[in-house]
Amino acid sequence: MEWRRQGSCFAGAAQADIRSIKVVDEQGQSRRFRVSTVRDDSSRFTPVPAEGRLYKSDNGQIGVLVSGRNMGYVKVGKNLAVQQSVVVSLNAVSKKPLKKLLKNTNIEIMEIDGAMVGVEK
Repeated sequence: MEWRRQGSCFAGAAQADIRSIKVVDEQGQSRRFRVSTVRDDSSRFTPVPAEGRLYKSDNGQIGVLVSGRNMGYVKVGKNLAVQQSVVVSLNAVSKKPLKKLLKNTNIEIMEIDGAMVGVEK
């Protein structure tokens, strides 16, 4: 697996289009929210999807880094958040982009506190 340094952590080289993510709300229910790339922090949704990459934290756990394309912001949900990037667990992303990100990698998936994370073998 090819990792690129990003601050104190690492991001994978492969990328996939992300159109929605699952987020657990205050009541503990899992809800799926739409995700898109926007130009400024007050924009409406755009047809440009966000991009996802594998993200390896300093303790070795692997999740997904969702960021905007071409240095854009990520808009999550109608009123939830507009920010530079979001790190989510592996089970927050749909099957098709997750399969594309994990292709040809040696990552073991395990569950920690209801979140699926990966560990490199």
